[in-house]
Amino acid sequence: MSRFVALMTSEPFLVRCELHRIKADVSLDVPDQAVGVGAYEDTTALLRRYGPGAPRADLWDAPESDAVVLMAQSLSVGQPLEDNMQPFRFRQWLFAHAGHIERSDNVRIALMEMVPDYLQRAVRGSTVSEVMFALFLKALRDIGRMEDPGLEASVAAQLLAQTARTVDQVAGEVSGPGKSQLAYVASNGRMLLAAGRGHGLYYRLLEGEGTCERCGLNPGGKDSEPLVRDHRRRRSVVVATNPVKTQAWMPLADGGALSVDRKLNLNVLAPTDVR
Repeated sequence: MSRFVALMTSEPFLVRCELHRIKADVSLDVPDQAVGVGAYEDTTALLRRYGPGAPRADLWDAPESDAVVLMAQSLSVGQPLEDNMQPFRFRQWLFAHAGHIERSDNVRIALMEMVPDYLQRAVRGSTVSEVMFALFLKALRDIGRMEDPGLEASVAAQLLAQTARTVDQVAGEVSGPGKSQLAYVASNGRMLLAAGRGHGLYYRLLEGEGTCERCGLNPGGKDSEPLVRDHRRRRSVVVATNPVKTQAWMPLADGGALSVDRKLNLNVLAPTDVR
């Protein structure tokens, strides 16, 4: 079972504090799974990958970044960590998929035929998830905006939802009846996107507060203290596949998508709005 947590924050230098704040609220620390961390330094996407048994503190020690993607997944015997561990990266884009597809090898072949040669060559691993990423990149490239710094988050979310729908359709044709489990998250450092079909996906807004266990800030701190002021000013949006208590989160509608831009504007796309 694969699972992810992703976060977009207004205060990159407090990203570890935000991750610490939600650590107990998500189910991500599975001892026998490999883990991956995707983040950004300026506009450069960074990846860290750890095999099963690595200290779980490494998972939460993300570099300062506006956007962070944390992933936990089980790898099959013979699958190299470097090529198959998510999140995947292509230029400035990060991408992760949680869920299950029947006859995934056959679905992978069918999806690969839809991907242009230059993106096929970028696929290094053997998972169907990486080919889903290539299909999303194709959608961005088709409108000429894969590397566009002015790309609107709402437009990218629409493309991610379309990708999920296409994969679901292809999986149905290849595998027959049965619902695919698709939960996607993607980021280019300027936005955070999520979409899902047949898989629970949740989001949550984190408002600023003057307390922080990680920084040792207790209730009653004064705004005249810069660190207290910064913690009260912070805001974040978190997306997760496996929250501990779902009632504390907002569910994303099956077939829908969401986008968060750099100003922390959140836009939710209903399934009926996916064109």
